Amino acid sequence: MRSALRNLLTIVVIAAFSGTASAATLGQVYDDGFDDAGTSAWRAIGLPPDPTVASLAAPVVRIDVRWPAIAATTPRSPRNPNSVGYDWRSVDRRMIAAATNGAAVLLSIGGTPEWARNDGGAGGSPGDPAWMPKRVAWRNFVFAVAERYSGTYGSPALPRASQFEIWPQPNLAASLRPQRIATRLVAPGLYRLLLTTAKAELAGVAAAGGYSATIVSGGLSRTDAAATVDTPALQFLRGLARTRVTFDAIGLRLSPPSGLEAAADPANLSLTDFTAVVTAIDTYWPGGGKTIWLTGYGVPSGPAEAGLSDGSQSAAVGAFLAAAANPRVGIAIWSGLKDTTAAPSAGLYRAAATGSLGSAKPAWSTWTGTTPPP
Repeated sequence: MRSALRNLLTIVVIAAFSGTASAATLGQVYDDGFDDAGTSAWRAIGLPPDPTVASLAAPVVRIDVRWPAIAATTPRSPRNPNSVGYDWRSVDRRMIAAATNGAAVLLSIGGTPEWARNDGGAGGSPGDPAWMPKRVAWRNFVFAVAERYSGTYGSPALPRASQFEIWPQPNLAASLRPQRIATRLVAPGLYRLLLTTAKAELAGVAAAGGYSATIVSGGLSRTDAAATVDTPALQFLRGLARTRVTFDAIGLRLSPPSGLEAAADPANLSLTDFTAVVTAIDTYWPGGGKTIWLTGYGVPSGPAEAGLSDGSQSAAVGAFLAAAANPRVGIAIWSGLKDTTAAPSAGLYRAAATGSLGSAKPAWSTWTGTTPPP
């Protein structure tokens, strides 16, 4: 029974893809598969109606580490994870739950607390976590994250994390500011500072502990063609390549802004044309066969007035799984199993009136038909 419940933590499978093993390990965002008490959310509701769910494995989950939530005020000793000013309880519970249930973890780190803003608040929008942080404050926080989840911290020791996504969606103004100063694009250069600073701290802690840290660039978003404040994915990639920053895998979060999976405009990238994604990356990082991690993707099944439906969601699942089958993709993370109050159409299962797992949507049949349980 424990094994079956463990397998219910996520909707993931190391897939048999049309008879051939998928290139990617499929995973999902933590909050859709766990509850905040650190146990499987599915334990409270029993087995779902579709027995194939119980056959799916749970190899990896993404846990978001939001700096403003952990250090709302300046920690007294910022390189000490146990310092006054830090509140790790939510991340601790998730890390322990993942380890207990046999799931590997991708820690996604980002967001700036108000006290750590490099502009001192001069840019306005108080409380906005997108502003570039002070470099020393960022360095200290990343060290504290690495130290706390090094596998040797605490008694008993907290689980180890060795895979890190650094500052997700850095091409969006909602995630990293400024994107531009006047008309000059500065976000890739700022992001290089974030990435190199974090990489040094994570690698140092890992080396001291005798293991390796995998560094993934923050998943780039597919932008709305009408947006004026964001940086299209291709433009950001080109700028990032020019900085000559190094990392282990390129992160992408290519959910379509409209919710409809389709080919992107020329300045963007899409899962529909994944060959173009690989070509673009090889153009900017030639010769290396850079690994790609899809660190978050999902599309809803509604609302109908936006042109979204069960059918459009099902088609998007097909595009996601096809991209995950590309041999260049290392990890591919889907964002939701079940509809929730906050995201009433996001899941592959509808929510029952009791809040438990309801009926499967057509997208679930697409998923299990493409990736049958091994």
